[in-house]
Amino acid sequence: DDAVTGSPSERYLFTSYVVGASNESAYAAASAAAVSPGQLYNPILIVGGTGLGKTHLAHALVAEALLRPDRRALLERADDLYRRIVDRVAKAAPEPAETHDIIVIDDVHVLEGRALAEELLAELIAGATGRGAQVVLTSDTMRNTDAFAQRIVQRHRTAHIAALGMPDWSHRLAILESKVRLGGRDVPAAVLHHLAGFDGDTVRALEGRLIRLLAVAELTRVSLTLQLAQQLDPHPDPAPAQLGVKPAIHTIQQAVAAEWGVPISALIGPSRVRTVNEPRRHCMLLCRDLLSLSLREIGAAFGRRDASTVKSALARAHEELTSHPGIGERARRVRAHLALSG
Repeated sequence: DDAVTGSPSERYLFTSYVVGASNESAYAAASAAAVSPGQLYNPILIVGGTGLGKTHLAHALVAEALLRPDRRALLERADDLYRRIVDRVAKAAPEPAETHDIIVIDDVHVLEGRALAEELLAELIAGATGRGAQVVLTSDTMRNTDAFAQRIVQRHRTAHIAALGMPDWSHRLAILESKVRLGGRDVPAAVLHHLAGFDGDTVRALEGRLIRLLAVAELTRVSLTLQLAQQLDPHPDPAPAQLGVKPAIHTIQQAVAAEWGVPISALIGPSRVRTVNEPRRHCMLLCRDLLSLSLREIGAAFGRRDASTVKSALARAHEELTSHPGIGERARRVRAHLALSG
């Protein structure tokens, strides 16, 4: 027999899995299961919506496990496993999973509504965990199908359920940077910042936007610029009323967001990463210089930040204008744009 049924894809490895707040729990559980099967949590259920990385973790877990020559792993989609078990029962044949150290069953939600499937799956898990083998399941959350999988794993005292959430802005940016690096492509940072600005994008949706942009640039033989990215995928930025700011402030925020390639929601949000802090500081400075706003008014327009935070940001922005020519040039372009647009 092969060491693995349904060999893991080389595309999906732990080394290419970008960890962030939305997936660190699932990543930690999967990597621990690969290194020390059956020692911590067993069984493990990884739950998340479509396109959030469940299958990536399933493949990566098996690939990592198989780096150890004495390790046997089984990776199978739930409906394939179900058909095989039913066929095995009919033929009174032995179950291959009984010889594996790790059993990973992907997309368990497809078995929802099949009483026999739940019973057979529960028996397989009980037998595997009973002999110390690690079991990992993945399930979608669509139409509460994860409840089916949870009913099965929660029968076990050492079960663990890890949820995959939606990536935030900084996590989306890190995912895009990883995709570009692995693909050996040269994509301007402003373009990646723009693509990361779509709130609610899954990992799959992010990759789709990037692939589409790269394909258009290559087929039309045009430069891969922020302007091209904005034409193909304009940001659905919230209206000023939704952001709780005055129209004049929103206009400045729009100009800065476009220049730096970040969404307005990031400028007023809690993120403190450098790629957001920098444009936020200069946006605050423009609001003070062009609109003569007080520290309190500026802070209110940028996520209710206090006056001391705004004062510190303004001082840092002033310093950057003289010490960093690139930042100064960006700020001048925004001022020129605002002057032309009235």
